[in-house]
Amino acid sequence: MPPLRPPSTLCTRCLARRYLSTTSTSARTLPAQPASSVSPSPPPTGYANLTNRALISLTGHDASKFLQGLTTANIPPLPSAPPNSSPRSLYSAFLNAQGRILSDVFIYPLHSNSSLSNGEEGFLIEVDAAEQENLYKWLKRYKLRAKIALRVMEGGEVGIFGAWDDTATHGNSRGFGCSVSATEGGREGGGVLLFLDSRAPGFGRRVLRAPVSTSGEPGAEELGLGEGSQRVALETYKIRRYLWGIPEGQSELQRETALVQESCVDYMGGVDFRKGCYVGQELVIRTQHTGVVRKRVLPVQLYPHGTERDGGEGLDGGPRYEEGFGREVGDVLREVEAGADIVRVGGKERRVGRWMGGMGNVGLALWRLESLEGDFRLPVEGKEVRMKPFVPGWWAERKGSVGAV
Repeated sequence: MPPLRPPSTLCTRCLARRYLSTTSTSARTLPAQPASSVSPSPPPTGYANLTNRALISLTGHDASKFLQGLTTANIPPLPSAPPNSSPRSLYSAFLNAQGRILSDVFIYPLHSNSSLSNGEEGFLIEVDAAEQENLYKWLKRYKLRAKIALRVMEGGEVGIFGAWDDTATHGNSRGFGCSVSATEGGREGGGVLLFLDSRAPGFGRRVLRAPVSTSGEPGAEELGLGEGSQRVALETYKIRRYLWGIPEGQSELQRETALVQESCVDYMGGVDFRKGCYVGQELVIRTQHTGVVRKRVLPVQLYPHGTERDGGEGLDGGPRYEEGFGREVGDVLREVEAGADIVRVGGKERRVGRWMGGMGNVGLALWRLESLEGDFRLPVEGKEVRMKPFVPGWWAERKGSVGAV
């Protein structure tokens, strides 16, 4: 039974104690992950309609202060708005009092003159669509006397798209030519806002468009993208995420189970280790100061038992998606539940990781960093799938810049 709504007289510290998670990780039954066997490889330049994501509107005088005490990112006050621009987006996470992830989110600041703001300054919070209502209710618990307004946005109000261009370069980052630096703000025009997706250097952009076209999917030009940008299915976007080693949503970052550093939220720029107090901060900071993170989410490449597939020919020496080869593995993955153990082949077959999800012959797994070498398998009744983990090349650039361990 869900917890009762707290009386408005409780302070934030009391709320944190009252809403400790009581969910046991071992008792949690995780859903099986769908795996497509026909999804094409991501094109060099493309975009996808992220129908698995949703928005919550937050407006009001205290909006920045309200978010500052709840999220892992540092939320600055909204500055004055120059023409045709918007502040940069923030990748972040909301945690429970025990420091475990409730939702991984993007936070989009909006000026009063933005076409998406309805004349009010505030924020749009992008969240896993399946968790939109849960996050909305959780945020309302902390409203108390804050001068804010929260609203669940309907699916047709604003469209959310993921876009990329791997053919252009700027410095040592990929994508969108002259506008991919990690400090860049957003760009607005024609009812479209383009924000940098800062989770990995060169990964691409988030595009917000309102209202969503009723005559079909908007074209690349309508979204402010290049003419050569190819529209792809959501599954193809997921494949690209897996190749980059980027987890997203609570089907992969399990609610009230996943930890910030293990989920690479720190590497993806979602944590400000210098900001003040926020809900769940204690565990995050303690882990940072001890400098010990034994497991992290890694991209993996899969292959049937008896078939040698070393990989290493993909992005920065990472996994490679193979359409035909993915069909052979894809049927097996339909039977695998998220959370399934990954074990080392031979000996005592010690568990080295936990399966998170995948498409075709690539996916994500929570992996012990001390066990990257050797042969590994994902046990399936009557079948066997081997896999190889990879450390994303962009990690090296992020370790020092975000102060992560």
